[in-house]
Amino acid sequence: MGKKELEYELNNETPSERKKYIRGMFDSIVPTYDFLNRMLSMGIDTTWRKYLIKLTGGVQNKKVLDMCCGTGDLSKLFIKSKADTVSLDFSIPMIVKGKEQGWLGENSIGADASVLPFKENSFDFSSISFGIRNIPDLDNFMKETNRVMKKGGKLYVLELTRPSNLLVRFFYNLYLGVILPTVGGIVSGKKEAYKYLSKTIETFVDPDELKKMFISQGYSEVNIYKKTFGIATIIECIK
Repeated sequence: MGKKELEYELNNETPSERKKYIRGMFDSIVPTYDFLNRMLSMGIDTTWRKYLIKLTGGVQNKKVLDMCCGTGDLSKLFIKSKADTVSLDFSIPMIVKGKEQGWLGENSIGADASVLPFKENSFDFSSISFGIRNIPDLDNFMKETNRVMKKGGKLYVLELTRPSNLLVRFFYNLYLGVILPTVGGIVSGKKEAYKYLSKTIETFVDPDELKKMFISQGYSEVNIYKKTFGIATIIECIK
């Protein structure tokens, strides 16, 4: 893919080409995916996920949909919290690995988060961690998540974001531009994939704009929680 494709692009009409590229990219980095996530984040990503679970107020016996689940980092926390968890990802190799290591349960399916194969009002909670910036048809995704949520249900979005503090942003940009693609490329052998992932963080829609988009797609309340100097953000969307 060229330089243009390495940047985040909003495209609700013809997203299939970019999705095909992204699916192939994630399929290719499955063997080292979990190891690199822990190493490159120094384990901080686990504290963000735990905070997300805390925000729900409790999911025991609740129906939860975890989208773009990968190998199941967040799904396993929902399952541990005794939620009735459905895990979804369009990368089948990710799901297979997640099941092999016991992080994903029986209700794990391969599907597109923008075309959810569920009936209306099916879930009490839904989530997507580090996946929304890889969805080109955001409007479609937001409509679909709203459709399958019960009234009063909550969607939680955890994503890497750009910090507002100039000093923090300087070092963060150094990390994104040099460390992430270099280390990710050496360990996985897929430097272009980690170059792509770092670029999407630099160019993705910021949390305040996402908040406006979610409200325009029918969510009644949207709350923003910035974590670790703003390098990660959790967005809570209430139907």
